[in-house]
Amino acid sequence: MTACFYRCFLVALILFTVTTLAQARGVRAWSYQELLDKADFVVIARPTATGDSQERLQSFSGRPQPVVGVETKFQVSAVLKGEKSTKEFVLHHYRSASSRYGFPYTLPNGPTFITFDPAKKRPYLLFLIREADGRYAPVVGQIDPAISGDISELHGMAK
Repeated sequence: MTACFYRCFLVALILFTVTTLAQARGVRAWSYQELLDKADFVVIARPTATGDSQERLQSFSGRPQPVVGVETKFQVSAVLKGEKSTKEFVLHHYRSASSRYGFPYTLPNGPTFITFDPAKKRPYLLFLIREADGRYAPVVGQIDPAISGDISELHGMAK
């Protein structure tokens, strides 16, 4: 057989192997206008405290992914949309209940979660919806707030 045949076979084998190992799930890219239109509350704010709530779920986004509810308190720096007199609010979000080697663990291609470190005093741009209990949640939902664009750390702003 020719060298060309072997090269083509090798390339096909590599492509087949790589594509079967690679996994991904679609995450919608939202435009800022879409986020703004859907949001009840758009703010620049800093986290002041964060902690677990009593909420525990065994399944998240239709997959067996145990999660814990988290409440993070924020101090408002600027209101871009919503009640201008708001000085503080609570963001309701989730974290993985699973851990591996002492670090939070999520399923491969599972939901991505956002975390906040109040000690760093970093500002965030948040596009939020108001929940029935008065807390706020990410406008795109709880599945991928870390990569959907509705919660973004702002860099280069004064503390």
